[in-house]
Amino acid sequence: WAFTYVGVYGYSFIEAGKNVMSLFKTRGWTTIITDTLAQSVLSLVSVGVGLITGITSLIISYTHGMVFGDELGASAAAFFIGFTTGLVLTSTLLSLVSAAVNTVIVCYADAPAEFRVNHPKLSDDMHAGWAAAWPEQFR
Repeated sequence: WAFTYVGVYGYSFIEAGKNVMSLFKTRGWTTIITDTLAQSVLSLVSVGVGLITGITSLIISYTHGMVFGDELGASAAAFFIGFTTGLVLTSTLLSLVSAAVNTVIVCYADAPAEFRVNHPKLSDDMHAGWAAAWPEQFR
């Protein structure tokens, strides 16, 4: 959360960490920031893409006759290289989505009135969705 605050407001990391935690505590949003549903879903997607890439690598290695020596070892190597490549590339790309989610949460926590003035429909939708998920924090 501190990195997001640094990016949005330009504070030092330590000052940003104190400010963002103070912001969430004042709003009563400590439950919201500990609920990492978006990060969990993005991690699961990364693992899924890694598995698909690993299986694809395995299929390509068999169909093109790229299996040398011990078939089990070569198959494991092909799968591992494909899985690792898919996992790393997807995780890197989806880290942008994760950062965007964190930025939306920090900006909404810090300035909900400005968001409402500039985007009333989106603000209402976001408030309704969050109120359904966390009724205690959004009364």
